[in-house]
Amino acid sequence: MQRPRVKTYWKQTTEGGITLIQELGVQATLPDPDGQVLALLELADGTRALPELHAAMAERWPELTRADVAAGLAGLDDAGLLEDAAAGGDLSPWQRERYFSNLAFFGTFATLDLGRADFQARLMDARVVLLGAGGLGSTLLQNLAGLGVGEVVVVDRDRVEPRNLARQFLYSEAEIGLPKVHRAVARARAFNSESRFTAVERWVRRPEDLDDLIPGADLVLSAIDQPIDVQKWVNQACVRARVPYVTGGMQVTRGLYYSIDPGRSGCLSCWKSDWSDATTVSQLSEGGERVNRGLGPVASLVSSLMALETVRYLTGYAPPVSAGRLWLVDLVGGRVDVGYEWRRRPDCPMCGHLASGRERAGAPAGLVA
Repeated sequence: MQRPRVKTYWKQTTEGGITLIQELGVQATLPDPDGQVLALLELADGTRALPELHAAMAERWPELTRADVAAGLAGLDDAGLLEDAAAGGDLSPWQRERYFSNLAFFGTFATLDLGRADFQARLMDARVVLLGAGGLGSTLLQNLAGLGVGEVVVVDRDRVEPRNLARQFLYSEAEIGLPKVHRAVARARAFNSESRFTAVERWVRRPEDLDDLIPGADLVLSAIDQPIDVQKWVNQACVRARVPYVTGGMQVTRGLYYSIDPGRSGCLSCWKSDWSDATTVSQLSEGGERVNRGLGPVASLVSSLMALETVRYLTGYAPPVSAGRLWLVDLVGGRVDVGYEWRRRPDCPMCGHLASGRERAGAPAGLVA
């Protein structure tokens, strides 16, 4: 039986109401003319189920029925204020300790029907394909291991070079000349022995190079940028398998990332059809020698934004923010803004035939700024 527990808030009583502050700028004010809401909030400490809560409330307000108290709890739950203290999930004591901060974060988005451990379980049940173990991919892999993603397939064919060490912190000077993918997977396994990491030493030269990897995946993270058409191939393979993917990159003064959710958002072909200037980017990239100007902090920042989007996709704590939406990170001014959005085109030759998917589960209703 559920034992409702109010999440951690700073409470301030006002004339006829209560203000609950979760963090700076995130708060809600609840009307409470007769003090019943405050009483219910104080009683919902995780030690009482509905019958006990009703009995305690009825001592002060005999006219309240159990249905009245249940409706009050439902309202608080809809506002994102409650979780179930009895929702233990299937995590072991070791997992609860290892993922303590993950669970604390997910507690913010838990409800009476969806516990914080349920979010972590979704990560532990997920399968992710990571394309590339370089500047973005190496940081992404560290995040995936820390999050506890259940299975990660890492695809790369490069070897560690001295110039990599400025921004690829999985590797060391002693590993120069060794294949990245095997060293990266070894580090990830040492960091999280419960997750499954598989190394695939392979070039991605065409969509078919991904056909045996993507089916059955929950998400693809594309952190490769060569050859120039590689994102087109990733798009084609992911649309064909109907698996969402997140990708990003680093320019000179801007970082960027976006994602494709086949059947829900527009795909890369929709974007190219929608934005006439998109071809200019590819044309510019083809000319001259490619020089990687990515600093370590830039690679870490863009990768972390992609990793957070990964958590949105895999857990549903909030809807993805980058599906059909290009985010730009201004490395000079420090802003992160949406640079471009595109819609799904029904006549798209790549994804137009897909039936529209249901909306992904998002965050429960909660406090508003």
